[in-house]
Amino acid sequence: MTGAPAPTLPERIGRYRVIDRIAKGAMGSVYAAMDEQLGRQVAVKLMLAAFEEDPELRERFYREARITGQLTHRNIVTVFDLGEDAGRPFIVMELLDGRPLNEHLHTDAPATLDEKLDLMLQALDGLQNAHEAGVVHRDIKPNNLLVLRDGTLKVLDFGVARLASSNLTAAGMLLGTPQYMSPEQARGQNLDARADVFSISGVFHYMLSGHPPFGARDMRKILNAIINEPPLPLSDAEAPEPLRKVLSKGLAKSPDDRYQQCADMRADIEQVRGSIASANSRVMDAARGRYRQLTSLIEERRSCGRGLAIADIDASCNEALSRIQARFPAFAGPDGVLLDRAAANAALEALQSLYNAERAALAAMQDRALDDASVVAPTKESFWRGLLKRRGN
Repeated sequence: MTGAPAPTLPERIGRYRVIDRIAKGAMGSVYAAMDEQLGRQVAVKLMLAAFEEDPELRERFYREARITGQLTHRNIVTVFDLGEDAGRPFIVMELLDGRPLNEHLHTDAPATLDEKLDLMLQALDGLQNAHEAGVVHRDIKPNNLLVLRDGTLKVLDFGVARLASSNLTAAGMLLGTPQYMSPEQARGQNLDARADVFSISGVFHYMLSGHPPFGARDMRKILNAIINEPPLPLSDAEAPEPLRKVLSKGLAKSPDDRYQQCADMRADIEQVRGSIASANSRVMDAARGRYRQLTSLIEERRSCGRGLAIADIDASCNEALSRIQARFPAFAGPDGVLLDRAAANAALEALQSLYNAERAALAAMQDRALDDASVVAPTKESFWRGLLKRRGN
């Protein structure tokens, strides 16, 4: 039995030569295409044929282009053009090389807490820009946040967004993704920017825990939970308490109890990030200090072993140094690399264990040196003086 044949690609959409289809959404397909006049690759979103005769859906599609086209920000997808092809409207956007947030988070190298916080700040920056232009997104979810290869986050798909002054979408019409919509959206009420604050807080909960804040049940149960139940709790391992408090405020049932704008939430997350970075820095400094002490102990063991004429002491010490440099590359260079708190703590514990073992080995060697009459006299005098000074410390 063979699978369904792949859909045929259009050769052109307007003046754009189609290269490949890269996505399909509720309202249209997105194609990678070439703008041959300007010599650049673009993304072209073509409205599905089934919707082209529906005046409201058609107007919503055009509205997406007009709304997004007036937003210029590094964290919002850029719209270049708008047109029709055989009666079907299309919009032309920048072609982005990245992955949806949910895919980005489930890679072989999971994002650290600091990387997640950086993505949160970028998402809030993009939404704040949209809100200042009078735009409410209304459908914030992981699939509508794209993470580029360089770590830049882009807010996508204002397909169900509306201008704050627009009356096109009637109150009571349920639009958006259930797992992340606000209580007022679940009730079909009028929305403002605080609905996006709730939704992006739900996405942040997902980023930290791996699941939506109200679970992944059927729509009726999800909507009831959004309106009446608290979000699923986050553990200490998933988020520190100050960050949990930020998300709790962002997910408040009443819009009046939430952050009133994304900029306020951003400021609190930036403060949390700073406090975490400060705590991480202290652990990193402690680990770096223990690393230096460990390498110093190995060099002391080398010196003591030479004084005792121990064969292959240099080879043994070189091997030990190479082993810890390979195991702890973050501390091997002059500056090293930033580790998250868990990795820094794990490194500190491992370094402490090695330090204790190395110190015990050196102490045993020093005890032998104190009793060893074979140490050459001129060397022995200075060696003992330094040895006794170290042991006195």
